Amino acid sequence: MKKKPTWRSEALNMVAAAIIALLVWAYANDRTREAASVSGTLRLSPSDPRVQFVEPATAVTLAVEVRGSRRAIETFEDAVRTGLSLSIGTDGLSADNGSHVVSLKDVLASNPTVAASGAEVVRVRPETLRYEAGALITEQVPVAAVLPNTAVRGQIAIDPPVVSVTLPEAARKAIGALTVDAAVETRNLEPGKPQQVDVELRLPEALSRWKELCRVVPPRARVSFELLSASSDYTAARVGVRIAMTPDEANRWEVTPEPGSEAITDVTFTGPRAGIDALTSGTFTPAAVVDLGGTAPRIGTGSYAVTFWHLPEGVTITKAGTGGTSPVLNLRVMPREQAPRR
Repeated sequence: MKKKPTWRSEALNMVAAAIIALLVWAYANDRTREAASVSGTLRLSPSDPRVQFVEPATAVTLAVEVRGSRRAIETFEDAVRTGLSLSIGTDGLSADNGSHVVSLKDVLASNPTVAASGAEVVRVRPETLRYEAGALITEQVPVAAVLPNTAVRGQIAIDPPVVSVTLPEAARKAIGALTVDAAVETRNLEPGKPQQVDVELRLPEALSRWKELCRVVPPRARVSFELLSASSDYTAARVGVRIAMTPDEANRWEVTPEPGSEAITDVTFTGPRAGIDALTSGTFTPAAVVDLGGTAPRIGTGSYAVTFWHLPEGVTITKAGTGGTSPVLNLRVMPREQAPRR
């Protein structure tokens, strides 16, 4: 006689059947191949960022058509949406210095993360990726303090005086002597007191195209100095005189300074340090200008005040000989001989 099934055995049979059905469904789902379009990013990196760089350094956006099971597609999608990191020298990416063009389909197909997903890469947009690898060099570079429009007492101390700069080899070859600037804004500092200012270090403008690839360690420095004033003074022994006239007047009149009026002596300038430096170095030649344009000059010798000064931007005159800032000059004005008309 057969034993009647109990409720417990029936329940176990139902659970077993459900598990088998779930396994069959999972197996079928894993074997069912689908197609999907997935968007994501990848980012290139050098194998050793201390000695090599790779561009583009920013993430590259991809649109990838893949084929595989639903599980494989979801795994692939998770990988590219969070961003694939590819190191040159692997995944079919050459680490040799120079420019390279690679097939993104081949690169993705050889990537371990993509291969582990089980998804097949069918098409990638863009189809190719162009990148450049290059060597980085590191050297010790002095720091130079830059205090525009400033007069200081004593020495300027910089801490640290030397920093480590890493930059592309091509960038280093493109410039000459390399320094890093510690530029201090002194506009709001109180003169007559010792100052300590923490500033961000600045690379030369010539390196601006490589700015993202350059590193300065440490990136900041402390500049210590005693501020006297936000401007500088300079006294020149002689400043030349210029006569300004219209072309027509210059053809009619001959104007010459009398002896002793060819130049103005003991002229004191004040202004931004950059402007004063231009005067002291001789890169800018100042002049006292007597403008006779638009007025009828007096024939013979007469006294004429300086109309304006030709000076660097921001520089002014505080003293000019014994005549204040508008000294008077003696000029001799005579009519020019006109050629006889034919």
